[in-house]
Amino acid sequence: MGSLAENVNLLGYLRSRSRVDCDSLDIQHAYYELLNPQRAALLKKSAGLAREIQSEFKDVTFEELAVEIAMVNLSLTVVPFITGAIHVMANPTLASTEKFVKCGQRIASLCSRLEPNFDLSRLCVKVVATWEGLQACRKLKSLGINTLATTLFTMEQAILAAEVGCVYIAPFVHELKAFFDDTKQRSKDAYIDRYHDEGPIIPLCVKIQQYYECHSYETRVKAAGLLNVDEAMKLAGIQSLTIAPDLLRTLSDTTEPEKETSERSMFKKNTRAEGQALEYTSYVDDESKFRKSFARSEGGKGQVKTSQVRALFTFACERLVDALVGNRHLLRISDQGGGNDEGPRLDEDRVALIL
Repeated sequence: MGSLAENVNLLGYLRSRSRVDCDSLDIQHAYYELLNPQRAALLKKSAGLAREIQSEFKDVTFEELAVEIAMVNLSLTVVPFITGAIHVMANPTLASTEKFVKCGQRIASLCSRLEPNFDLSRLCVKVVATWEGLQACRKLKSLGINTLATTLFTMEQAILAAEVGCVYIAPFVHELKAFFDDTKQRSKDAYIDRYHDEGPIIPLCVKIQQYYECHSYETRVKAAGLLNVDEAMKLAGIQSLTIAPDLLRTLSDTTEPEKETSERSMFKKNTRAEGQALEYTSYVDDESKFRKSFARSEGGKGQVKTSQVRALFTFACERLVDALVGNRHLLRISDQGGGNDEGPRLDEDRVALIL
C-alpha cells in the first residue's frame, strides 16, 4: 500500500510543475489539417473572403492571403476549448522585417474580422527566429501584438527574443530531421528511432530559463519538439511545454514512484545550475554582433538547424498555396464528396533536399 501511494501519474506531475500544451497546430500540422476533406468548407470560406478583401492587402497574393485566413480560421476553431492563447504562424517565406510586421498586423486584423469578440491579447503570432523576424517582433510588441519566436536553437536567438519583447520562445529540443527520418519506429514510449540527434538542447532550455530569471526578462520558455517520456520529465519545471498528442497519451497512461520522477528533472528546487555562465549580453541594436555570434554558436549547428526547420515550414506553406491555385483541392473535394481521408504526403525528394 505504501509504495502504491508514492506513485504519481507522469502527466499530472508534469502539469504540477509546468504549463502543458498540446502540439497540434504548428504549420506542419495545419498543412495536413487544412487539406483534410473535412476542412473543405473552411478552406472554401477562406478563399471566398480572400477574394472579397484582397484589394485591402495589395502586398500579398490571393493565395497567400487565403492561406493566412485559413490559418486564422483554423486557430479560432479551438478558442472555445482552451483558456490560453492561439498561436498563428507568420508566413515563414518572408525575408524582411517590414514584411513580417505587415504579416503580423494582417493576422491580428483577420482575427478581429473573423471573430469580432475575440480578445486579441489571446493572439500570439509565431515568427521565425532570424534577425529580421525578431526585429519584427520588436515592432509588433510596440503595436500591441504578442509574438512567439520559433525555430530557435541557440542562446543568441533566445537573448535577442527576450530583448525585443517576445512573450514566448519555442526552443526545439531536436533538429527537425529527428521527426522525419524514415527509420523511425513507434513504441509505447512515443518514439524510438535508429536516427539519433547528437545534440538535443534540453540543457540549453534550462539555461535560457535561468538566464531570463537572472536578468528579469518576462519572456517565457515553451520547449517543443520532444521525442519521448524521459525528455519531457527532464524538463519538468520549465515554464511551458508543447507536447504531441501521442506523447501526451503515453504520459497520461504512465505512473512511477514520485522520488524517481522528481529526480529526473533538470530543474531542482534551486533552479540555478552550478557553473553556468549567466552574464548579461545584448544583441538588440547590433546586427553584426548577433549574426557573428549566431553563426559561431555550437560550431554553426544552431544556424543549420534553424535553416532546416524554416525550409520545411516554407515548403508546407508553399504546398498550401499550391492547393489553392486553380482551386484544385476544392474541386477535388466537391467532385468526390469526401475523398481519401489520409491527407497529402510531403514530397520525399524535396524533404530529403531540405534535410
